[in-house]
Amino acid sequence: MSLLQNGTLRIHSANFSSKGDYKCIASNAAGADTVTYQLHVAALPPSISEGVQDTVIIQPGETWQTNLLQLHPVENLSCFCQATGEPKPRITWISPHTDVIPPLSDKYRVVDDGTLILKKVTLADEGKYACVARNSAGDDIKNMIVEAELQEPYINSVRGKTSAKLLAVSYQTALLDCRVEGKPEPKVWWLTPYGHSLTPPYLGGRFQVHQNGSLELRGVRKMDAGRYKCFAKNHLGEASLSVEMEVASLAEKPSFASPNIEILPIKQDGGELILECPARGTPIPEISWRITHHFGNGTLWISQPTPSDKGIYRCLARNIAGQAEKHFKSTYLQPGGPPGLT
Repeated sequence: MSLLQNGTLRIHSANFSSKGDYKCIASNAAGADTVTYQLHVAALPPSISEGVQDTVIIQPGETWQTNLLQLHPVENLSCFCQATGEPKPRITWISPHTDVIPPLSDKYRVVDDGTLILKKVTLADEGKYACVARNSAGDDIKNMIVEAELQEPYINSVRGKTSAKLLAVSYQTALLDCRVEGKPEPKVWWLTPYGHSLTPPYLGGRFQVHQNGSLELRGVRKMDAGRYKCFAKNHLGEASLSVEMEVASLAEKPSFASPNIEILPIKQDGGELILECPARGTPIPEISWRITHHFGNGTLWISQPTPSDKGIYRCLARNIAGQAEKHFKSTYLQPGGPPGLT
């Protein structure tokens, strides 16, 4: 604001923060006089900028392009929505499922200027998004269409031919994942080792093919072992997944014959330190350490240990029935005395 020579007060670009009482005081040797002006600012309904794009085209698996953006696979997609109005409008986004999008989540982020960021865009993000600008004077809505270009089939985010192995347990349930993406929507079917073709949704006997393409087999038996193939096809191409399933007779959670906590001294002469972690279980457990440099049989070997090697070492045994953890506490032998625990 500025004060002119004739005493006039000029307010530039008045907005809601400008409202209130303004008092003009005139004084001289004979006295003083005042006049008060009460300024009211009319509310302006929101108006979303015309520059907001109506359609965004994404192409998963290659480069995603729009007339404003160029994105690469698993990048973020930004949808802009800027609005004017008094008081300043609040921006809210509505998802294709008509849900209000939170300001921050695993999938979305709405920044202060109203921009909506979609994280790791996929075909599942297609649809109509609505930007709503609202204040006390009204609201404005702008729809934005996010759609994907045609795409050949992908299985579990991979195109072409893939393979996997699965170890199932007798009389339990096995789930073979076959998550399919593509546009137009691919035709999906499974081929069992018996030569049976199963298409989703399918439910018969112990077999069920879910709508997302995954195959569920209940009450697994030894005779169910073999190669299961999942196929996905549209006019742009075909993808396949081959799953070699083995069946274990029974499953036993890993366990250790020795106590789950052992204390081992580090000798002053620097002799090597060997931590053995033999675990029982069916199938044979896989052994891993929370540290590198260990043998494949589960033994951890530390050459020429020093006081810096003391501490807790954790050995983890895992199989399809569960997991177990064993702790080793290494201590350093002080010169001239018995080992001390730290």
